[in-house]
Amino acid sequence: MNTDSIVAARIHPAIGIARVGNSPDGYFLAPEVPFPAGPPPGGYRDAQGRLKRQAARFRVYGYDSAGNVVRELTSSEAEIVWSVKTANKKAGWYQFDMALDLKPEASAVQSVLRNSQIKGQDRANLMIEPDSLTIAGNNQTSAPFDTGRFFGNQVYLGELRTDDQGRLLFLGGRGAAASPFSGYTLVTYSNNPGWYDDISDGPVDATVKIGSREIPCDSAWVVTAPPNFAPDIIGVVTMYDLIYNALAGTIIPSPVKPSFTKDILPIFQRLANLQWVNTGFFVQFGHLAPNDLLRPDLLARLAAPGTEYKELRNQILYMFRNPSATTFQPWQWPQIYGDALKIVPLGSESPRSALSLTSTQYTYLTEWMNGNFEADFVPGHAPVLSLEAYPLAEQPEVLDCAALTFCLGGPFHPGCEMTWPMRQASMYCGKFRLRCRPAGFKDPDYGNFLDQATVLGASGPLSASGPGDITKWMSVPWHADSASCQQGYSFFESPAGPFNVDPYLPTFWAARVPNEVLSNQDYGVVMDPARPLADRIAAFNTRSDWTRNLFHAATPYIEQLTNMVKSFDKMGVLERRPGIAGDPNFPGEMHVETLAGPTALTAAPPAVPPAPATMSRALMNLRFGGRRPG
Repeated sequence: MNTDSIVAARIHPAIGIARVGNSPDGYFLAPEVPFPAGPPPGGYRDAQGRLKRQAARFRVYGYDSAGNVVRELTSSEAEIVWSVKTANKKAGWYQFDMALDLKPEASAVQSVLRNSQIKGQDRANLMIEPDSLTIAGNNQTSAPFDTGRFFGNQVYLGELRTDDQGRLLFLGGRGAAASPFSGYTLVTYSNNPGWYDDISDGPVDATVKIGSREIPCDSAWVVTAPPNFAPDIIGVVTMYDLIYNALAGTIIPSPVKPSFTKDILPIFQRLANLQWVNTGFFVQFGHLAPNDLLRPDLLARLAAPGTEYKELRNQILYMFRNPSATTFQPWQWPQIYGDALKIVPLGSESPRSALSLTSTQYTYLTEWMNGNFEADFVPGHAPVLSLEAYPLAEQPEVLDCAALTFCLGGPFHPGCEMTWPMRQASMYCGKFRLRCRPAGFKDPDYGNFLDQATVLGASGPLSASGPGDITKWMSVPWHADSASCQQGYSFFESPAGPFNVDPYLPTFWAARVPNEVLSNQDYGVVMDPARPLADRIAAFNTRSDWTRNLFHAATPYIEQLTNMVKSFDKMGVLERRPGIAGDPNFPGEMHVETLAGPTALTAAPPAVPPAPATMSRALMNLRFGGRRPG
């Protein structure tokens, strides 16, 4: 194909997501289409049961003067030299207390420096900033990102590779976390003094030459995130939804008439698929549940645009939490914790104590309720499962969408992969493309504490980004946060004393950090036709506590956090498995927990244990810092 018309290039995805794993060499590619495709070849673990890393793959696309995609540029058509700079700035940044863009909830918050006892030039020892790396050619491997230090301790943040067409592969860290200081144990979910992990992020650049012509190329970004323990489950609000909403009407055109298949149905599918990671969602939205929105006869009515089902649409819209609500709506959908979560007397919560859809998603639902939507639903239509099956013109945006669809768009307390700064339009210079600080830029000194006015100011930390600036807002180490983010209303104090509403809902990040799962053992019973039907149904309705492999309710909190650091790879990973087609008692596809080996605990609690009878305020303050129920 002629490349003469190419005048510009862009790297896609605009934000790529790598994930840590403790397998030395095993890895799999991050999703490149926004629909789950099942386990990668060889699965998510290596032969020794260790978790493989997720590699972010980046491609270069050439564009003509009108902004049209001409073709993907590989080593066959162009000389491409990749350059990546990554860093981990968590320990040298500010504590997480609350999403600082919340108004009025965070208006008076003053977040102090992490490791504030370390002063002056010594604080540079808190920043893990390895040298940048370059790579070019086919099937190459770079030196590691290992020149960064944490108080003299070498920290590996990953490496670069190329595939057989010269595309870039970024592999992140191996899930390590530690403190070089004696006696510094983990004490909280987010701000652990003296600790570091090997999460990182930074810009991805490429020098592109076609013959003697150098083609200007827009940079991208890579983020290394924790493992995804439920790889095919998508959150109700994704990072793609969140950024799209932030840019809609500016960089991205305002939403138009929604498509039922592309804009409405995914919301229902996501609610249903959370049945595989949380018992409450299983009971509400799972197979044969009262709100099984994917039941064929109900789905046909939901997809119909006429007035005969308008009241059905109206009632479903009413069940979703309004993102513009000024009062707390605890019973609305989705039953997921929100950014402003606090343990406070019931009735005094912020409207943002629970997650809502984005305003764009809610607008789509409102238009759907009014019958103003594209009635394009085709029962049994299979989604596109490979990038190559998309038209060339759509491939760049598909890559951008896919990378962010498998990241959560909330709740941000602080979050899984990225957090609340990602919803600020000031962060972006293009569609899903982060605004980069110039080379050699020195981070400003914002003082001993960070407040909302500084954060949202024109020259604040959200005005542009450099290496490490996306992940520095996250918990350190991530393991402590993942171990703490569980489920269920804790006991809210009322005039009548403490009480509990539900042990399973709301949940935090079940789409990434599951609560309850269908075990491989129970799946085996379900699939055994020789077993009595009653036993198979009972097995299907059984959900096992996902954390049972490392800890249970009686395990001391600090031990829970420590166990996750030491053995995060022992946690179960959900994989798609065949169900039983044509049998009304069971779905045609299931998501089943796979384990690396024997469970770590010899005496596990019963599957899905009941909520405890009491929980003291002192215990809540110790475990959740006065903020986080579990």
